[in-house]
Amino acid sequence: MLAEQSEITCLASLEKALEELRLVFGGEAMWWRGHADAVNWVLRPSVFRKGRNGLPYDENALINNFLMRAYGRLGHRPRPGSDLEWLFLAQHYGLPTRLLDWTESPLVALYFAVSEENCRGELADCNACLWAVAPSELNKANSNRSDPANAQNGLISPENSVVQAIAMKALGSKDEVVWSRTGQNPYTLPQFVALQTFEIDERVVAQSGRFTLHSCEQAIESLADKDRYLRKFLIPASSKPTIRQRLKDLGIQKWDLFPDLQALALGLRDHEFTN
Repeated sequence: MLAEQSEITCLASLEKALEELRLVFGGEAMWWRGHADAVNWVLRPSVFRKGRNGLPYDENALINNFLMRAYGRLGHRPRPGSDLEWLFLAQHYGLPTRLLDWTESPLVALYFAVSEENCRGELADCNACLWAVAPSELNKANSNRSDPANAQNGLISPENSVVQAIAMKALGSKDEVVWSRTGQNPYTLPQFVALQTFEIDERVVAQSGRFTLHSCEQAIESLADKDRYLRKFLIPASSKPTIRQRLKDLGIQKWDLFPDLQALALGLRDHEFTN
């Protein structure tokens, strides 16, 4: 069970949470993730969740079809043999993958936690939460199963053989091929690794995006040693509207986090500019 959870009801309580984390983790830069549903959403990449039909995703079918159909539609293609770049590209366009996105900004994560709407355009009527992870501590907890080479500030390089092995498995490579090309035993890969900055597009830059890469479907918060690197802060449903408005006052809104024309148009529509 996680250490006792604090509540975030306003930006002042977020500052209190930040101070708590500074004391616990010695000032390490944290990564953040906001969940609109504090109970039913877990820290598991989308490909390991159930699809809209309630059934598990077929990862091989998803990625193979994406690779076959995407190649002719791209102006700039990933480098030959760069499985991780293909994985990031698939993630960017909405395909379920083994990547889980985080942000270095607690305000950005808070925005996603309090901005989920139902089909009627109303804020989701359930408690939300804010997750904070110490990425270097997360990697240390997995260090007995991974090669720390190419690590920087405790983060793992995209060129690391462990990362390459997980990416190869995600793209459907057979275990014996993974082993021969990377030197990594596919049966003893770390469950997840926190990656060095990989700013693949404007959206990742705007959101101060960061990523963990997962070798299996186990949720991060289900591990016995999670208190070494993970904290959860509850956000009562009743606090969502106030927090959302305060974030808007500070300039944290959709068209800033999604710097494309579609997000701008939808953001302007929701501002209700009418005569």
